[in-house]
Amino acid sequence: MKTLSLIFSFALTSSFCFSQNNRFESLKHALATATQDTVRVYKMIDLIWFYRYNNPDSALYYSQKAIELAHKIGSKDGEIKATGFTALVWQGMGNLPKSLEAGFKSLNIAEDNHIETETKAIPLGNIAYAYFDLEDYPKAMFYFKKMKQLSDNLRGSSAAAAFANMGIGIVYEKTNQLDSALYYLQQGIHYFKKSTMNTDPHCYRSLGDTYFKLGNHPLALFYYKESLKMAVINEDYRSSSLSNSLIAQFYKNTNKPDSSIYYAKIGLAEGEKGNQKVGILEAATLLSELYERKDTKEAFRYFKIATAAKEGLFGSGNMKAIQAMVAQEEERRNAIEAERVAHQNQLKQYLLFGGLALLLLIAFFLYRNNLQKQKANAVLQGKNDEINLQKDKVEKALTELKATQTQLIQSEKLASLGELTAGIAHEIQNPLNFVNNFSELSVDLTKELKEEIGKVEIPEKDKDYIGEILTDLSQNQEKINHHGKRASSIVKGMLEHSRASSGVKEPTDINKLADEYLRLSYHGMRAKDKEFNADYELIIDENLPKIEVIPQDIGRVLLNLINNAFYAVNQRKLLSNDESYTPSVSVTTHYSAPPLGAGGASIIIKVKDNGIGMSEATKAKIFQPFFTTKPTGQGTGLGLSLAYDIVTKGHGGTLEVFSTVTPARDGAEGDKGVGSEFILKLPF
Repeated sequence: MKTLSLIFSFALTSSFCFSQNNRFESLKHALATATQDTVRVYKMIDLIWFYRYNNPDSALYYSQKAIELAHKIGSKDGEIKATGFTALVWQGMGNLPKSLEAGFKSLNIAEDNHIETETKAIPLGNIAYAYFDLEDYPKAMFYFKKMKQLSDNLRGSSAAAAFANMGIGIVYEKTNQLDSALYYLQQGIHYFKKSTMNTDPHCYRSLGDTYFKLGNHPLALFYYKESLKMAVINEDYRSSSLSNSLIAQFYKNTNKPDSSIYYAKIGLAEGEKGNQKVGILEAATLLSELYERKDTKEAFRYFKIATAAKEGLFGSGNMKAIQAMVAQEEERRNAIEAERVAHQNQLKQYLLFGGLALLLLIAFFLYRNNLQKQKANAVLQGKNDEINLQKDKVEKALTELKATQTQLIQSEKLASLGELTAGIAHEIQNPLNFVNNFSELSVDLTKELKEEIGKVEIPEKDKDYIGEILTDLSQNQEKINHHGKRASSIVKGMLEHSRASSGVKEPTDINKLADEYLRLSYHGMRAKDKEFNADYELIIDENLPKIEVIPQDIGRVLLNLINNAFYAVNQRKLLSNDESYTPSVSVTTHYSAPPLGAGGASIIIKVKDNGIGMSEATKAKIFQPFFTTKPTGQGTGLGLSLAYDIVTKGHGGTLEVFSTVTPARDGAEGDKGVGSEFILKLPF
């Protein structure tokens, strides 16, 4: 359930065309007879792969030798791959701190040497998978998307694209964003077939989980069995163990306990065969639950097995090591970023001073030339009044130059303040993540403690009192988690608000962009609330030309406006008693051409809804940071502020709002003139 198969690592470096035994003997012979150090490095990397399950000590031995030799001969590619495979071996052994340490070391070597080949995908994937094991899904998604960006840039690395899309899909499945999960998992299968590789079993397992959550149990069971078939083909103990456990869980959920026990025992045996702690934990936990009512002795035996595996994965020692290692990595990256920002600021200062010096020099020459011209004209024509006029112009130019200098200094101060704000928000984010993660873990521990107390023979009065204390403790932890996530969303909004866009403007089809984000917003709302429904319409100008914009930024603006529109119509539906009311949202594009010979052409995008509308007081503050009309916990108040900055400051456009408050909650006065309309104008 938790750990992904890491077959991708080897798929990025070599392929298996022979049987395992023949290939193994061939590699040992090739290593023994190799005369070139480079060949020896890659043969040892192949041996690490072969030993990863059945003999991890030998795998670690060859990984250390390969790393030392690659470093000695200056083979950065070999050093990255050998270190990345070390992370793979540690992860298979259940030592996530060591796995993350090796993964970050491998990634740092790639980044320090500016390596942007498919080799870099190995540490990116290993780090993402380790965070996935820790159930830190935001960090896992971050590294999966970096891996996908790398594969997109390479335009041909089907293996990296397969694992990146699969990784994004499984994170979406775990966070219950099921439409997105299906899309990326199917993309992963497409790239697996394109690369002529066997599809990773976890891709099928995640598809099975997705369809199970959607209520399609036959299709879920089909994909679970496909994952088991692939695990057997790949000789992958980890995937075999997890796939059997998933099938067992499926039969438990469908009230077939005998079949569930059968597959769970196979899953436990496969996990123990490969010493795969995650597989052992999943299977043993399930068996403990299944035997709880029929054989308490067996249930307790499996419970002890599960507890030992869980301690090996998530024990306090491991978690502290992970925290220390992650903090050290964050500190290192922050230091690099601070050095980069300081260098950029220094360059800006040099450019500013150089520009000012150039302007002063130009002003000096202009002043001198004008003065000479004025003197010549005065001598020739005797027009002293013209000399005075030119003098006034020069003085005005100097005044404007000083004002420009003041504005540049002020802009630099504001930029520094924005960077400081982003840095503070970034620092707050890390402790918030730990608060959220450990509050969730404390809730689970409280539940386990209540279950264990129920098994101990103590007076019922004391047992009830302890139960009340544990219930209060659990509720307190849930409140901590709720408000921690609220604070985390605010910090993320601050980071987006303070971050300057690094995108590049490019010719963009606004009609296509509007269609994409209208559908994305609607299906996103449906994914969050199955009861939500609304009519939506895209009215496009067929003759709309392409425009130079940053598509990601304008897409973010459209998504925010459309999300707000769907929210407004949904609120009116919930508050209205009018059965005839139909929620409706429309997006319109239009090219505004100026009169012949005049400038000022623009592209206009309108987002209109027939929702609850807003008052004049609300409209006056709608674009202010942290202002929101949504209930606590549902909005940060930064979305429209960020959208306004992107349109006005980033693209030189305008963003206006026209709105009318709903006349009556029961809708008795009809929909005419009711709702809101945002008008976005982009200069062409």
